[in-house]
Amino acid sequence: MDLAIDGGQTGLRLGFATGGRIREVYERPGLSYAEGSPVEAVLSRIGDGWGDLDTVCLGLTTLLDAPEELATRLLGTARRVMITTDVVTSHAGAFSGGPGVVLAAGTGAIALGVSTAGGSGARPAVVRQVDGWGFLYGDAGGGYWIGRRGLEAAARGFDGRSPSGPLTQRARDVFGDLAGLPARLYLAPDGVAQVAGFAVHVLELARGDMVRDLACDELACDELACDLTHGDTAHGDTARDDTARAIVDEAARELAATAAAAARAFAGDAAVPVAWTGRLLRDPALRAGFEAELTGLLPRARLQPPAGDSLAGAALLAATEEPGPYGTMIRTVRR
Repeated sequence: MDLAIDGGQTGLRLGFATGGRIREVYERPGLSYAEGSPVEAVLSRIGDGWGDLDTVCLGLTTLLDAPEELATRLLGTARRVMITTDVVTSHAGAFSGGPGVVLAAGTGAIALGVSTAGGSGARPAVVRQVDGWGFLYGDAGGGYWIGRRGLEAAARGFDGRSPSGPLTQRARDVFGDLAGLPARLYLAPDGVAQVAGFAVHVLELARGDMVRDLACDELACDELACDLTHGDTAHGDTARDDTARAIVDEAARELAATAAAAARAFAGDAAVPVAWTGRLLRDPALRAGFEAELTGLLPRARLQPPAGDSLAGAALLAATEEPGPYGTMIRTVRR
C-alpha cells in the first residue's frame, strides 16, 4: 500500500493507493506559511498508525524547513519516501507521466512543461517550470493574486480613493467592518487562505451572477475555499462589476503567459498538449479568457482535460521505481 499526498495551502489530501490507483481519500486542513515548522505541520496532518507502507509520495506547495528530517521520520512507516512539489504530481496526474504542459491554478499558480517522457530510446526530457514563486512576489493570476487585487479595490473604495463599488460592499459582507481587516488578516495564520477565498467573490462579481453560498465556510474548502460550480447563493443576482471584470481579465492573461512560457520546453512546430488542474479555472469566464489568451500566445496549444489530478499523480509516482523526467525534481530516500 502506498500513501499519496497532495498538500496545498487551503487543503491537504491523503490517498491510499495500490498499483498507482487511489483507493481511499482523507481530507486535512491546508499548510499555512505562518504555522511554524512546515515539517511538523505535514507530520501532524499525516498522523500515524497507518501500518507498514511501501512508498509515501508527497506533492507539496509549502516550502519545507527540513526535508531530510521529514523523509527520515516517514521512513519509520514506509520503505521509500518521495518529496516533490505539487506541480510535479499535477503533471504526472494530468499526462500519466507523458509530455505536455500542465497549469496548476488554485491558491497559487504554476506551470510545468515536459517535452518527452524520457526512457529507453527516447530523447532526453526537457523540463521547464514557470512561476510558482509564492504569494509574496509570484503566482500571477492565481486565487490569492485575484483575491488580493479584489481586496485592494475594496480598500480603495472604503478609503474614498476611488468610488465605493460592489467589491467594497462584498468585502464588508465577508469580513465585516473593513477598518478591522488588517488585524484579521495580517495576524491570522491562515491569512493567505482568507485572501484567496475572496477570489470567489471577485469572480462572481466579474460575471454578474451567482456562484456560492455565504454560509459555505471559505476556510474549510479545498483550494479556493469553495467549489466554484456551487449553485446556491445568498446574494441573488449580482450586477456585473467592471473593476472585478478587469481583475479577472488580467488574471486570464497572466495564467496564459505562464502556460505559454512553460511550452518553451517544446521545440519546433508540433502541437503542445496543455491541461489545467485546480479549482480556479472551473470558473467559466476565467477559463474562457485563459483559453482565448493562450490560443493567441501559443497557436499550437491543444487544450485537453487532465487524465487525473495531483493526488492521482502522486499515486502514479509512488507506484514507479524510476521517476522518469521528474527525477531531478523529486527527493527520494529509501530505508
